[in-house]
Amino acid sequence: MTKIYIKLIAMSLALILSVSVVLMSSYAWLVLSGNPAVTGIQVAIGGGNTILTAPNVEYEVDGTVYHIPGRFSDKMNFGSQDHYAYLKELGNLTPVSTSNGIDWFMATYYSGNDELVQQGRIPSGALKDVSEFKVDSFLTHANLPKSAQDKIDEGSYIYLDFWVVSPGGDYTLRLSTGEGTEDGGSFVVDLLESENSEEGYTLTQSAGSAAATVRVGFLANDLMLTDDTMLHYKNSKYFDNRFTALKGIYQEPNTGAVYLDADRFTIYEPNGDYHPAHEKLDGSYVETRSLELVDGTIQEQVRNRSDLNLTVQTQSTWAPAGDETGTTAIEQRFQTALFAKLGESMTAEQRMNLFYGSYLQGQISPYVNKGRFIGSTFNLISYLGQYNGTVPGSVLEAEKAGATDDVEIIKLERNVPQRIRMFIWLEGQDIDCVDSVSSSRFAVNIELAGGDQ
Repeated sequence: MTKIYIKLIAMSLALILSVSVVLMSSYAWLVLSGNPAVTGIQVAIGGGNTILTAPNVEYEVDGTVYHIPGRFSDKMNFGSQDHYAYLKELGNLTPVSTSNGIDWFMATYYSGNDELVQQGRIPSGALKDVSEFKVDSFLTHANLPKSAQDKIDEGSYIYLDFWVVSPGGDYTLRLSTGEGTEDGGSFVVDLLESENSEEGYTLTQSAGSAAATVRVGFLANDLMLTDDTMLHYKNSKYFDNRFTALKGIYQEPNTGAVYLDADRFTIYEPNGDYHPAHEKLDGSYVETRSLELVDGTIQEQVRNRSDLNLTVQTQSTWAPAGDETGTTAIEQRFQTALFAKLGESMTAEQRMNLFYGSYLQGQISPYVNKGRFIGSTFNLISYLGQYNGTVPGSVLEAEKAGATDDVEIIKLERNVPQRIRMFIWLEGQDIDCVDSVSSSRFAVNIELAGGDQ
């Protein structure tokens, strides 16, 4: 990274999912079976004196929903906020695709009612062409609870809103590896799972590979709120008289797609060189052509050099223990926790929830070696053209940096709170979204950094 960045936010998400999938096609989509579910999500944000953060608080007045920032502080844990209680009751995530954070696409499959299946020309369960996929532009499939199994089978993703403010100056917000930090950094890893063996209770690698297909997106705009939102903020218990304006306007669920010229959707692709379903490609970066709507037709997006809304990170891994045991540091911590906290009568599921949740409090960053970002998305897109969509690892090595310099989330104006909408989903267009995934849990950690350019 050639520029010097000021650390603004360390945002930690422990997103624990259980996912069971059945392979339906060799194409990059799959169908979920069983009852996978999000069993917990913890989010912590810290920014010291450089930036303050706040939860998103909703007020409904005469049928209109107003969004204001809660109390700003240098640190915040979403798990302790009542405003985000819904995150603890979410249903399973299933593959979807998006290019803009507004239009979400879900796979459709041939059934016995289709004429081609009845004629014996196509087997039931085969994937239909992307032009026949379902489109969700209403947030209908976002934040679905466990009870909404019928909709979850078609596709499901997560979003949450939060506020940031920079009291010290104007900054450009980017993702960062959090260089030199032990308790921060950006990464996505598959969580190790508890197993009862002859040696006792251990942590083992999950059979799943969700981390290869996870995406995190940031929808942001700097539109000034000109309605009664500021009035409600001033009348609330959260008001801070340093802040006299608010920015960020986004659609409400089930109100129809809202396309704003000021919208910017930044896609974070972690583990971009990790391909568990195509091991011979490990170390290289393979282009993901997310779906988009063009003149009412669903098609694959083709990137060009001006399309700089993607930031790619190489694989993050569990850090070794630092001794000759060959285990990871988190496995050693698990053994300590086992004898100190975990009861013999607990199930593997209970032990995992207690260990990652109550014992570690979602703080797994110290146990992870964070991957490096590709420093220039402009260069990456050029390489994709040069190498026909698959960039060799040797080429990526020369591009590694602490952040992607030419990709930004939003520009922050001093003392003006900015609302940001964050999404988490499984990208169905990813080439690794093909294999059967069993009991896959993953953790997402996000660190945002800012500079004056």
